Amino acid sequence: MYFEDIPLGGKITLGSFNFTEENIIAFARQFDPQPFHLDAAAAVNGPYGGLIASGWHTAAVWMKLMVANRRASEAMDGDVSQEDYLSPGTREMRWHLPVRPGLTLTYTTEAFNKRDWPSQPRLGLLQSRNEARGPDEKLYYSFISQVFIIRKPK
Repeated sequence: MYFEDIPLGGKITLGSFNFTEENIIAFARQFDPQPFHLDAAAAVNGPYGGLIASGWHTAAVWMKLMVANRRASEAMDGDVSQEDYLSPGTREMRWHLPVRPGLTLTYTTEAFNKRDWPSQPRLGLLQSRNEARGPDEKLYYSFISQVFIIRKPK
């Protein structure tokens, strides 16, 4: 999709992910080796009263699901590729609740703002609200993404 083709206000479900003790510990070993992410027994006495997923793990799952969704769109559209999406960063990243083993989170994205970018006229800036919610609809993770997207050729 080109920048002009992206509608505002439509929530897209990117997919779901089940956090298990095994994948929480595997991620933590490699990227966030804190005791409350690594060892269920030691985590009981930690600040969260048990093992929890790294916040970066919840963020990495969002990225995995977003890229899969984008690739599926590219396969259907064919005109725009991954190289046509450039991110200058995110805003307001929040981890609202601890993610415990056995929890499945469902990730969504919703475009809410589009801006012209005068210094790069071939691009527009898309801002989206992104969330991960549990089966009870409680919010576990959220942030605002900002992505430059290529405009339609004239």
